Amino acid sequence: MKKLSLAAAFLAATLASSHCLADLEQGDFIVRIGWGLVDPDDDSDPLLIDNTVELTNTRVLVDDGDSATITGTWMFADHFGLGLLAALPFEHDLDVIGLPNPDNLNARLGKVDLGSIEHLPPTLTVQWFPTCKESWVQPYFGLGVNFTTFSDESISTVANDYFADVLGAVSRANLRLDDSWGLAGEIGVDVMFGPDSNWLFNAAVWYLDIDTEAKIDFRSRGDTFTRITADVDIDPFVYSIGIGYKF
Repeated sequence: MKKLSLAAAFLAATLASSHCLADLEQGDFIVRIGWGLVDPDDDSDPLLIDNTVELTNTRVLVDDGDSATITGTWMFADHFGLGLLAALPFEHDLDVIGLPNPDNLNARLGKVDLGSIEHLPPTLTVQWFPTCKESWVQPYFGLGVNFTTFSDESISTVANDYFADVLGAVSRANLRLDDSWGLAGEIGVDVMFGPDSNWLFNAAVWYLDIDTEAKIDFRSRGDTFTRITADVDIDPFVYSIGIGYKF
């Protein structure tokens, strides 16, 4: 919330300094290309083995990821637009903390490399542009829905070795994260390069509600299968800067 408050203060300053030099009105379409950073505000439940054994004090961590972003706005009315956030896949490293130490089961390990994932977070929002439509500075606020799909999930060698030594795994583990639907909010600003230019600079911040269940499966001794699960709340802030063009 502190990050959103700072962004709102920045936009309030741009509102106060805007001048009526350019036009943004119903029927306009804006395409923006930039670079985005996904900063997870992550949390997770403890790991659960076969829905029966809880590994207390364990937690999954999701590291930052960055990638190219593509956003678009269609102005369906003066001051109101329909926004879409798209991107190339974001890649994140995963860690787990609190695992029992195989050399001393009364002790806990620190951060252990769990693996990596990629995800795509297409997000649709209704945007409000509060300034006069002729302003060369156009702050906007959006509220909508996010869909996140995960791909290229992989388990690290370190984690596979741990599963073999401690949990009796006799095969490599597979990792899968469920797709997620959630609410999304955004704050952004478009700044025209000049009164007669259709080119613009863009900066934006999103907050995405991303909740998923992680599943780790491997074959164990005795030809049985073991599944480890954890509910993971990623809930990232996404920061993006780039350039755009108004059609």
